[in-house]
Amino acid sequence: MGPYIKSLRRLLRDRTGAAAIEMALVMGTLTTVMLNGVEVARYYYAQMQLQNATQMAGQAVWKACDSASKAPATVRCPARTAAMTNALQSTSLGSAVTLSTGYPTEGYYCAATADGALTLVAAATAAKPATCYPTGSAADTPGDYIVIQAEYTYAPIFSGVTVGSLMPATLQSTTRMRIR
Repeated sequence: MGPYIKSLRRLLRDRTGAAAIEMALVMGTLTTVMLNGVEVARYYYAQMQLQNATQMAGQAVWKACDSASKAPATVRCPARTAAMTNALQSTSLGSAVTLSTGYPTEGYYCAATADGALTLVAAATAAKPATCYPTGSAADTPGDYIVIQAEYTYAPIFSGVTVGSLMPATLQSTTRMRIR
């Protein structure tokens, strides 16, 4: 047996560094779990902020365009654009929140009698229907709702290391706000 084989056997029997190796393996695992937790928390925080921004945009339009002379808001209320943009970008996400293409939309909606979901009965540019007859509730009158959808592009901090790169990059949130 050569001197190299003796040294290899002695190295394999040596247990003095086992605790350091175990600690390195455990810390590597814990660090990966912690980084994933941070990434998931950031993702859901961004989603929450986007939902909040979209709700605030709906409320800002309602405040700026609530009078009968300004209805429908998408046609007769020029103040809606600035109010909506300021509200969308007022969260911690800032100017990264943008209005989705094709929004806002506006129309006359009625609540369906079966499940209470809002159903579009006429466009905002059309005459307001007298009743909610198409949804099965002839006694109710339609409400003027504005629909706002906003987007935010999420970028993970630890791309490639965590589940952040598996999450959708574009977050979207939609809100419906009754104007009158």
